Amino acid sequence: MRRGLEIEEWAFWSPESATPSEWLAHWHVSDARAAEAKIPDDAIPPGHRRRMSNLSKLAVQFAAQVSRREQPDFMVFCSQHGELVRTQELLRSIVAGEELSPAAFSQSVHNTGAGLYSIVAQTHVPATSLASGPSTFAYGWIEAEGYLLHNPTRRALLVCCEDPLPDVYRPFSRQIQCTYAVALLLRLAGRRGLTLAFSACDGEDDVLPFAPCFVAWWRSAAPVLSLTADRQCWVWSRDGA
Repeated sequence: MRRGLEIEEWAFWSPESATPSEWLAHWHVSDARAAEAKIPDDAIPPGHRRRMSNLSKLAVQFAAQVSRREQPDFMVFCSQHGELVRTQELLRSIVAGEELSPAAFSQSVHNTGAGLYSIVAQTHVPATSLASGPSTFAYGWIEAEGYLLHNPTRRALLVCCEDPLPDVYRPFSRQIQCTYAVALLLRLAGRRGLTLAFSACDGEDDVLPFAPCFVAWWRSAAPVLSLTADRQCWVWSRDGA
């Protein structure tokens, strides 16, 4: 029997609500709008905090929050669009003929969050950063699961966060643009735990991001969560459901 994963620690945050079910209810209203709020950053040293983008703060803050009691042995940082806000600022500087900021340039890569967290936490454990369209969180889950299946006594940190796309890029995405952070400390379950299956399908793509939807489902009593993106159906289930 396939062993699933167990969530040992978790964190979720969004400007709309820090409660996953309330976040989901907010976005199920037809005229819902994105809210604004200061991103929590108390776990980030001030010297690092001042140079971080909003996305980096989300990644580092909530990775630190779920790793306070137990340190991970492997880390997966996921973001569909990564530091696109910062990259757009650099592109504007190039077009205007302005000198690029070395700090902004060095933190415009996709593994910025993983790198900054490694520095702040002073950890040398392996880390990977990935992006895979609207299914990014699902592929991050697979990455963490693959590690844990080969290392059944260890823990994996899975972090997924997003910043809204800049206006110029929004017509190219069907998803609702919102700010959120999800961090999970995962281990192999003693029994079946949470399992993920996937298959090709022709359903309409979900417009809400996967990661917050997953946490809202996990905190509910529903046995199964099914999400669709790019003609791929992802199904999480629990305890043999």
